[in-house]
Amino acid sequence: MAARAEISSADEILSFRERYRREMSCQVVHDSIHRRPGWMVTYRLASGGAAAGYGSVAVGGPWQDKPTLLEFYVLPEFRRRAFELFEALVAASSARLIEMQSNDALFAAMLQTYAREIDSEKIVFRDQLTTSLPACGAVLLPVT
Repeated sequence: MAARAEISSADEILSFRERYRREMSCQVVHDSIHRRPGWMVTYRLASGGAAAGYGSVAVGGPWQDKPTLLEFYVLPEFRRRAFELFEALVAASSARLIEMQSNDALFAAMLQTYAREIDSEKIVFRDQLTTSLPACGAVLLPVT
């Protein structure tokens, strides 16, 4: 079963994006650029002919002249093929940069596997588990 990535419209992958946002269960930082004409190229991912997910490459605004992978989503039933699908996306899109939210576990695995010279502006943690770790005098202050 060959993995493929083909350019699609934002409307064609909308159901995948909705599932992605539900699974992320948080604010998606660059969510609005999918609706900005000329800013994003979307790819439908397929495995053996079946729709498996999508990938988005930013090409407008601050990403002009440096196509950057911003989103990568694979349906749970196809995640065992995520690496093949990611390679197909990279080959089809010619993107050579990745920008991602650190709380996106699947995309983080792709970043750690394929990227070099990784830099982090900020780290977003997933608020999911309650711990009983002691604060040891630490104090969190808001940045204004």
